[in-house]
Formats: sequence, structure tokens, C-alpha cells
Amino acid sequence: MKNNLLFIFISTLFISCATGSGNQMAETIVNGVKNDIILIEVPEKLDVISDDEQYGNFEISVPEITKEVYDNASITAYIQRTYEDERPDRWSQLPQVFLNSDSSTSAYLSFGEGFIRISFQSEESVEELFELFSGRILKLVIVN
Repeated sequence: MKNNLLFIFISTLFISCATGSGNQMAETIVNGVKNDIILIEVPEKLDVISDDEQYGNFEISVPEITKEVYDNASITAYIQRTYEDERPDRWSQLPQVFLNSDSSTSAYLSFGEGFIRISFQSEESVEELFELFSGRILKLVIVN
């Protein structure tokens, strides 16, 4: 039953998505607060990468981030996590920080009027973390 309700919710979300600038957008109202949900595909390559590969980023046009949104709303980003095995698909909130004994890597969101930027920083190379993001769906939630 829980899976059926989840399927209906997700189906409704995708059916109600409107396209504009290649992004998918839906609107939800939770506790009287209007939230815009925008689904964006992560590009296949970084726009910028430093010579030492310790920093990189990509920018995506998001016309839904108006002056009003920029001045008054908050934006949260989630990266889609999908698996080929038995683990359930899920969304992971940015920033994403990966720590291990050799190096640490992080990905975080910044935004301006009309765009978002996802930046990657690493003690070694951002390439491996970006490969985990590339081609996946990024979900933006704009809380007005």
C-alpha cells in the first residue's frame, strides 16, 4: 500500500510538471507555504575545472529563480541516488561531503537570479564526485 501511494505521488508530480527552459517544475503547498519543485538533469561535463582538479563547477539556467525568489525564498537542492542492487532509490540533500583517509570532497549549491551553480571541491580531484552526479536528476525546492 505504501509503495502504491508513493507511486501515485511521484506519478502525479511528473504529470503535473510543466516544462520551461528544459527544466521540469511542479508546485506544492505544504502547511500553507507554496513550494516550487524543479527537476534538472545534471550535465555530462563541468563548465569550469581548475588545473589541479581541486575545484570545478557547472551552472544551469533556472528562470524560476526570479528577483523575488532571490531576495525572499530559500532553495534546497537534492541529488538523485539510484542503485542497480536492492538498495532503495532516494534523494540526498546538498551539500554532499565525502570524507576518507586519503582526501575529502564536497559538492554544494549557490544561486543567483536566474541560475544555480553546483561547485565541487576536493583535496585531490573533483572528477570522481562529479561522475557520481553526472546524468542524474537534481531536485530544487524553492520555499517562498
